Amino acid sequence: HYTYPNYIIRPHISRYGYKVLIDASIGTPPSKKTFIFDTASPITWTQCTPCTKCFPQTLPLFDPKKSTTYKKMTKNHNLSDFFDDSMEYEARYVFGHYSSGIMSLDTFTFPSHTGSPEILRNFVFGCANNNVGDWPENTPITGIMGMNRSPLSLIGQMGSRAIRRFSYCLPKINSPVKRTVLRFGPDVKIRTGLQCTKFLKIKTNMYDVALEGVSVLGRRLKVPKGTFSGGCQLDTGASGSRIDSRAYKMIIDVLSQYFDKFKLKRLTDPIYEGQLCYNKKPGFNSYPNMTWHFKASGLCRGANVQIGGDSLFGHEGNIFCMTMYGLPNRSILGAFQMQNYRFVYDLVGGQVLFGSEDCSKDKP
Repeated sequence: HYTYPNYIIRPHISRYGYKVLIDASIGTPPSKKTFIFDTASPITWTQCTPCTKCFPQTLPLFDPKKSTTYKKMTKNHNLSDFFDDSMEYEARYVFGHYSSGIMSLDTFTFPSHTGSPEILRNFVFGCANNNVGDWPENTPITGIMGMNRSPLSLIGQMGSRAIRRFSYCLPKINSPVKRTVLRFGPDVKIRTGLQCTKFLKIKTNMYDVALEGVSVLGRRLKVPKGTFSGGCQLDTGASGSRIDSRAYKMIIDVLSQYFDKFKLKRLTDPIYEGQLCYNKKPGFNSYPNMTWHFKASGLCRGANVQIGGDSLFGHEGNIFCMTMYGLPNRSILGAFQMQNYRFVYDLVGGQVLFGSEDCSKDKP
């Protein structure tokens, strides 16, 4: 049994549509901010004043002048080697989003396991003043919280406090429970029966794992050899998943034949290109399932993520679409497909453990 050190942060994570958000307060006095929780990003940033190009947000922009603990990063900081002499960052994201600004330090405040606030002093983050791309507008989102294996990320900067381990459990999109907790270190209970797979030894700081196959409706697809050689990234910043284009085409073929049996009408307008979308039919509720088979590691009995129909299809009005797309030579397991699964990222053991769970029970 661990004794809790007095600095176990327990941030709140929440669902906002298909996105996963995390709350933190910045500065002294604390100013509340809400970030996209992103296991595929190194850097944390929030929109700051003065801003050249910012997307509209419902919370006020962070004003460094109003915080007594704010500092700009200098060259003698141990993380300054990641930036050039200007101490500015540039972050580019998969879908053409871009953010840049000034590397900064300030106090970040989170809830803790005791319920009282806990602080991380001199947390390194970007004060964003130029954001380009199709960012969500007029939402609570103020930036991105980086959570990959980089020393710059939240887990990276926590160091030994987190015992290099964190865990989350995302409830169903339609669950009345919208908030759960992000757990670190001794606050992470590793229960028996979890499956596990090793992180691939690659030069990036991503959580990449080996995907070995996919089953649809209980039958394993016969994909060409080497289909999944690009690995699979665990990415809470991606709403839906991406799967190697060769496998995606086969999945579409199987599911099209399945829905044809129910005489459902596939939507073929140009806006649905590359997607599998249908008009709903009154009474139809037979949504198919899918399993992603990962390479089991060590003593684990398997490494399968079972994706039920409610974690595979998104609904809007009388239309439903598969929340998964094709991508050349790589795959991404996104947040929507992680619903009602406990994920434990064990950075010391170099593996991720996971298993199905009623995530609505992990509320603050």
